[in-house]
Amino acid sequence: MPAIADLSKDNRIWRLDWLGDCGYPIVIRRYGQPSVKAVFSPLICDKEDDVALLLPSATDHHHQKEVWLAISALPILTVGSLWQSGLKIAEPDYQLETFRDLHIDPETTAFIKAGKDIEESFVLPLAAHPWHLLHTHAYCVMVALPNDKRLIIPCMELIRFYFGSSGNFIQRLFTEPLSANSLWSSKTFDAKTQSLHLVLTERLSGVSASDIGRIAGSQFAWRSAAGIFSSCMKASSQKLPIYPYTGFPFEGNTDLNVSGKWLPFGDKENDTFLVCRMNTCTHPFPFKKLTYDLADGEVRAGNGGDGKSKTGGSARSGSDKAQVVNGEPGNNKLQRSAVFTAKTKFPDLKKKPVWRIKAEAMGSADVFLRKADGTLEQIAFGESGYATDHAGLDLQQCTPWQEDKDEPLPQFVVDGLKMLAQDPQYGVDGSELKVVCPPGKRSPIFNLPYIVNEDGEIEEDSMFVKEDGGVRQRRGCWAVGSMRYQIQEIPINNMIAYKIVI
Repeated sequence: MPAIADLSKDNRIWRLDWLGDCGYPIVIRRYGQPSVKAVFSPLICDKEDDVALLLPSATDHHHQKEVWLAISALPILTVGSLWQSGLKIAEPDYQLETFRDLHIDPETTAFIKAGKDIEESFVLPLAAHPWHLLHTHAYCVMVALPNDKRLIIPCMELIRFYFGSSGNFIQRLFTEPLSANSLWSSKTFDAKTQSLHLVLTERLSGVSASDIGRIAGSQFAWRSAAGIFSSCMKASSQKLPIYPYTGFPFEGNTDLNVSGKWLPFGDKENDTFLVCRMNTCTHPFPFKKLTYDLADGEVRAGNGGDGKSKTGGSARSGSDKAQVVNGEPGNNKLQRSAVFTAKTKFPDLKKKPVWRIKAEAMGSADVFLRKADGTLEQIAFGESGYATDHAGLDLQQCTPWQEDKDEPLPQFVVDGLKMLAQDPQYGVDGSELKVVCPPGKRSPIFNLPYIVNEDGEIEEDSMFVKEDGGVRQRRGCWAVGSMRYQIQEIPINNMIAYKIVI
């Protein structure tokens, strides 16, 4: 995940306190998507101290800063997360609660503003939660709990959780009215088998297929998704600050697991639970099986890495590393993807197949363009219809890979595992080799990355010549087992590389 340039001004740890209004600020030349105002304050307690993190004294909230970030960055903008040098370094759990058998309907839910008071008592008292002070007009959903208690979920978190599976998807919902062809070009549903098939529209990734399938199969989900853009347009037409709001994408019962903080209400302690991050929701999806195809033929799953170009330069850290800048991505650049791993949000999908009909093309590895001065080209969140020098970046959420016994591994993986198991210099008697998928990856099989120079030359060693004379990128596969190995240090220019010798 590249660092966000505007969050890299110092080496302090900052906490994301709140997400505010949206708009097209004149200080940023970005027109293809709105920005959201993210509120940060410097952490002044130990980031490992779970008790101190809950206190108002955890951060210096008197010196908050507001940063405009592209709305397509919303999938990784979780309130309460800790950031350093432009990268998210932690998502503390704070107080974890599971609210079981919640009934979601118009009678049990209501929209409120963050500064709302009920009978002269504030729902979010500033003495206990000072971090929303700059955005008391931001919308939240209030859910009634037993014993007259209440659950408060900021609408931006509701949007992030239910529609934040990819940056391109969330950008689409913020920039155009929802219509029958804005998310899919074809939809078929078999009422008997409850099987749904979608052909997703251009530049939408398969990681968003289940979220889009919910919208395609439920009037409540359609209304929730459509409400994002319409609420923004309503505020804009009234010349008010744009605080998006929308409700749950369903009606009915659910169990919600959330992270946040219990707050007092009047003289009652622990009477209101404010959600920082939603973790899981058990409400079922409106299908038993979902299949899909992509309009692009291939949506890339970036496996970018450092390497060496034919000019002899090496990718290094610091100013030489690609950063996400607060600008417009160019439509003349190939959009990349950055995959971030999240736990399973919707347990209902564990027992429902969601898969692509056509064989999944091998994801392309990222190409890092090395300029003549030795720096790497910069990138920007989202997609755009404008011509700029920044490559676009689509954030894509993935859940941990699980091996599918019915899907055979590629032959080069099977041959490699057999070779390792049979050759005494590689394996140990009785050892078992197992294919694994590292965190942040959607597959254990990947294309090795490469770097090109400004003349378009590619490092020859990154290509593989097949038996028929064809050329493709080299591929790799992650596997673990009981093996004898040692690690050797290899100096390369001003870097140290590590080689595992099996």
